[in-house]
Amino acid sequence: MSSALSPIARRPLWKRLGGRFRSAIRRSLNLIDRASDPSGAPVPPAHLRIYYYRTRDLDAFVRARESVGVEVRTHGLKPADRVLDIGSGIGNLALALAGTHQGTYDGIEINREAAAWCQRAITPRDPRFRFHHADVEGGAYNRGGRLSASQYRFPFEADRFDFVFLGSVFTHMLPPDVAHYLREIARVLAPGGTCVASAFLLNDERRADVAAGRAFMVFPFEIQSGRLHDRERPEAAVAIEERFVLEAYAAAGLTVEGIRRGQWWTGRADDQDVVTARG
Repeated sequence: MSSALSPIARRPLWKRLGGRFRSAIRRSLNLIDRASDPSGAPVPPAHLRIYYYRTRDLDAFVRARESVGVEVRTHGLKPADRVLDIGSGIGNLALALAGTHQGTYDGIEINREAAAWCQRAITPRDPRFRFHHADVEGGAYNRGGRLSASQYRFPFEADRFDFVFLGSVFTHMLPPDVAHYLREIARVLAPGGTCVASAFLLNDERRADVAAGRAFMVFPFEIQSGRLHDRERPEAAVAIEERFVLEAYAAAGLTVEGIRRGQWWTGRADDQDVVTARG
């Protein structure tokens, strides 16, 4: 990733081995998992549900799917829009739209296994729903990726999409990489199109509470234009200065129309800020 963090501590061996052990335990749950969705929608394997939602309880995935469907429609998604979902995960937005959305859908995901599952489980049901693996380095999600986030160019031509969604993506990116992604979003977003993205935004109202550890997760490590949750894994969680974000939108040619203010900084879990912008 970006060199804005220097030096970045290497994770101790015991932590790396512990992560592999936890991954093996999660995968073993696939052998006993019998979860099925009454709606008939495909169900991601147990270890991926745990990886993304910290539980194999299917209800957590269904709630996330329903919530993101409401989120995009609330922010103006139209039935015929061409959708780009950056950070498509295990298909929660795709499955929320499947069966009702008339436009196309493309998802980009840096977790190779998640992208592959979506390609196998969702695309055959509707070829308009396509998934693309982005081999981008991300210590928390794709260690050893071929490209840094600031080198990655979205694999689409200009003006391809009407609606771009990023759910909890900028919360895992360093500030210079966020600026690069915004430039790429501006390139692929059609004139008048909508971009909806969540983030942890730092400003004068929140900075003292975040520094004091009152947010729902701590961000003890200060970097240029932001703060980190874990210096050993910078992309684990990142809070970014709001002024930097607004300047990056403007520099990319995107007009911010509104910010829904989340309460993550007061201790409310997963209640992120949501920025809506136009191309």
